[in-house]
Amino acid sequence: MSILFYQSIFNGLMLAGLYSLVTAGVTLILGVLHIINFAQGAFLMLSAFLVYYFGTLLGLDYFTSSVLAVLIVGGIAMLTERFMYHRFWIKGEVLSCLVVSMGLTQVIQNGALVTFGIIQKSYDSVFTGVINIFGVRFSFERLMIIVFAYVIIFSLLLFLKYSKRGQAMRAVAQDYDAAQLLGINTKRIAMLGMFIGVGLSGVAGAIIAPVFSIDAYMGEFLMLKAFLVMVVGGLGSVPGVIYAALIFGMFESFGLMYIGHMANVYLFILVVLILAVKPTGLFSGTVFQIR
Repeated sequence: MSILFYQSIFNGLMLAGLYSLVTAGVTLILGVLHIINFAQGAFLMLSAFLVYYFGTLLGLDYFTSSVLAVLIVGGIAMLTERFMYHRFWIKGEVLSCLVVSMGLTQVIQNGALVTFGIIQKSYDSVFTGVINIFGVRFSFERLMIIVFAYVIIFSLLLFLKYSKRGQAMRAVAQDYDAAQLLGINTKRIAMLGMFIGVGLSGVAGAIIAPVFSIDAYMGEFLMLKAFLVMVVGGLGSVPGVIYAALIFGMFESFGLMYIGHMANVYLFILVVLILAVKPTGLFSGTVFQIR
């Protein structure tokens, strides 16, 4: 097989890892709070900017900058859940939550334009060099994106399935009132779900900061793909997110390599065909499925 074929697989895994991180965060928030957080892309962008400025202005190393960025973004997300989303989703006012999330997106994006400027930023490469596998050369930096993304996403699956907090989140997702009767602190679990969900987007922003240009609208494209992945994977199915992200990543990578930017058009056609055959998605389950 040609070198382009293996490079397409490599790039597909990288894209799938990024899509999995962002979409898993959206799915987690949808499962626990029953709302779709449109501001995920804006939080991803904010995390990338924080990594950049922590590294350039404060002189912190990349890993310290990334941890601080994710914690700050997650902390802001908890505050938005407590003081903006909570009063609406607790009453089941989904439309109000959508309006709040879209407004929050505009606030963060325009705030980034005013604060950080319109000029794209670039963070110095952290993992330099290439690796050679069976005669095919791959960027070590992009390999690290794959490693970090999949380690975090599978850690999330283990957390949700085996930890007490994860099981409590699943209980809240399945029946809020019953979870309260069982003694679960539902308010705390909702804030934790928001922290982890947005934190996953923060991680995505941190790991792509040294690879892609950083600007106020960098999260919009990933957010669009995240919604498509979530719909195809099945609303509420976390494993479905991983499978659908792999489909999208490979389709996009091979498509861009062999047919150019028309691949994005064919990708939307593929989504339409899948939903025509199975409207609930390929891996649909309950409101919040971990199996």
